[in-house]
Amino acid sequence: MEITRRQEQEPTPEELKKLENLKQMIERAVADGVIDGAEIEAIKHEIFRSSKGSAEQLYRELELYNTLIIQKLQSDDLEYGS
Repeated sequence: MEITRRQEQEPTPEELKKLENLKQMIERAVADGVIDGAEIEAIKHEIFRSSKGSAEQLYRELELYNTLIIQKLQSDDLEYGS
């Protein structure tokens, strides 16, 4: 199944600030090379809290989560700890 998106709009300055804040939150969580369930839940909570009302912003934040956490977990650049 292929998912297509309508033409993406440029993020607003406020959305860019939220993305940067999320990126910093993720970087702090993974700085030790390990991420745990509580950190993942806190990040997910932040994603859904900060992207309310904007599907584009939710998509951007999920892409960031995928890049900085999921892909690193899959490539063993990041460990999942309890």
